[in-house]
Amino acid sequence: MLGCTLLDELPHRQMRDGDDIVVEIDMRDDLRGPAGSLHGGIVAMLIDCAGASCVAAAGERSVATLQTSVEYLAAARVGPIRAVASLLRASKAFGVAEVKVFDVGKDHRLVAAAHVTVSYLEGKGFDRKVE
Repeated sequence: MLGCTLLDELPHRQMRDGDDIVVEIDMRDDLRGPAGSLHGGIVAMLIDCAGASCVAAAGERSVATLQTSVEYLAAARVGPIRAVASLLRASKAFGVAEVKVFDVGKDHRLVAAAHVTVSYLEGKGFDRKVE
């Protein structure tokens, strides 16, 4: 699950790769921006979903994104587009993940690099297991 009905309708896969969380989306024409590459907002959504899921899984708690810092490095044109999130730090209150986004169909070209900082939410709301 990507987090809401609109995003969940996108053709995607979410999985584990060791300790990393991977979110992958198929390239579709309706996701392309004016220049023909994947819209930057979709890249940011992948980063947020992968990073937040990574920290949430590490702490087995629900999270809310506090900050995202993204460096767009290249256009994503072929797909699938893969966001790989690695945990950098998790404490009682917050966590940080590093996320790298690749255009798998373009020789795993690095599309973006980011950091996602999230706050852990109170309570037991975490129920998203990533396989």
